[in-house]
Amino acid sequence: MNKKNPVFREILYRVLEHEEWHMTQTSLAHACDVSLWIINSLIKTLHNFGAVEKKPLGFRVLNVHKILLYWACTRNLHRDIVYTTFSQYPVSKIEEEMPEDTLFTAFSGYSRKFKDASLTYDEVFVYGDSNQISRKFPKKTVLRPNIIVLGLDPHLRRLSENNVVPFSQLYTDLWQMGNPKAEKVLVDLDQRLKLKPIEKFRTIINQLWAKETQGSEKNVK
Repeated sequence: MNKKNPVFREILYRVLEHEEWHMTQTSLAHACDVSLWIINSLIKTLHNFGAVEKKPLGFRVLNVHKILLYWACTRNLHRDIVYTTFSQYPVSKIEEEMPEDTLFTAFSGYSRKFKDASLTYDEVFVYGDSNQISRKFPKKTVLRPNIIVLGLDPHLRRLSENNVVPFSQLYTDLWQMGNPKAEKVLVDLDQRLKLKPIEKFRTIINQLWAKETQGSEKNVK
């Protein structure tokens, strides 16, 4: 696995999931268990095309979308594949039979993360233990496998919830697939990214409205 992958993932996770726009290289090195040299090399690259701004005590993310797209187009999904096979089961059955600690990505991950039962697909991409999965789904050599297992690292497991990879990993994996169905899902993910600031604004307004309402009720009493 490319040692920069966890770093991209950590930066994007902090921004997209926790609104943490300023961070330090040291904190990233500890979180991703990689050297500061790798961190500094990546931050320098991101700084050069305006995705981050270097500060005396760390750096600030300026354009999260640039970072997401840069990771998506430089990552090599196929290099991370550790096992493939074919099953005649429908995808719903394949997903049910996966070991409990398996993480879903691509179409399976999107469907689970956003509760979209309308999405139809015939491939299951997962991160997991290839030995465990091969016992459930023995090896079959075919031109087009429908079970694709990717190598799982501890960092990805730590950031995943409900057996689904985080948003940035989901986006990057779909981008790397490069087929029309994946492109269609990416359009929806791009739209969700655009809506995030609006949703945050609505939350703030609702909180302020609730406080004002509570204050008015107290005054009435």
